[in-house]
Amino acid sequence: MDNHVHWITDTLVHPYVFIKETDPNVRTIAVISQKGGVGKTTLTINLAAAAQLRSKSGVVIADTDPQASTYLWYQPRIETHPLPYVVFLHPAALPDLMEKARGQGADYLFIDTPPNSSEQTLATAELADLIIVPCEPSYVDIRAIQRTAKIVTMANKPTFAVLNKCPARGSEAMEAREALSLLGFSHFLPDIVSRAAARRAYAFNKTILEFEPKGQSAQEIKHAFKAIEKHFKAADTAQTHSRTALWQETQTA
Repeated sequence: MDNHVHWITDTLVHPYVFIKETDPNVRTIAVISQKGGVGKTTLTINLAAAAQLRSKSGVVIADTDPQASTYLWYQPRIETHPLPYVVFLHPAALPDLMEKARGQGADYLFIDTPPNSSEQTLATAELADLIIVPCEPSYVDIRAIQRTAKIVTMANKPTFAVLNKCPARGSEAMEAREALSLLGFSHFLPDIVSRAAARRAYAFNKTILEFEPKGQSAQEIKHAFKAIEKHFKAADTAQTHSRTALWQETQTA
């Protein structure tokens, strides 16, 4: 690891980044995969960028992977493009970051997790409001995702699988979705196709929404985030109804 990159244990969100809003909720989204090379970091960055477009205040990405790929991507752009804001930290510091992000009025916290770290990944998943599991549509990836599926089951949190880096043509994505369904994944984000634009965007320290805002990759990311947004709106509505029903029960008791 670069000697200039350090684990952050005393996390602090820059005060100039956010505008405090009245909503105290921070939607926390953990992007997890026990297999490397599935495009987890790029997906996290671009989903956070889509969230930032819809955000009233700000979006945070917590990079908990020792490789620090998200944090190193962010460093050259921190002065010109401070949002989404990226923090590099040890997973043990996540509760502290979540509290600070809540105090700053952030709308979303995305967590980029390391592969091959089951205990830490489970602890992170249990903190999240939503889990996203990226997977390439290949036999090797489907077989490897079984470890991730066990973590999802133990965490018992709402989960979306997403087929990432899909070929533009062919039946691989459909077949992979059927295989993931057999492993217990029942909800899916729209597929993300493998395109050179997404890889080049990362290389230039940009999100796909900045690099090629009208391109197909950007539209796929926007559609994927809309599904996430729809999930949270439905969850908020269900929670409101539950609270109303509970209040009505207390009034008639």
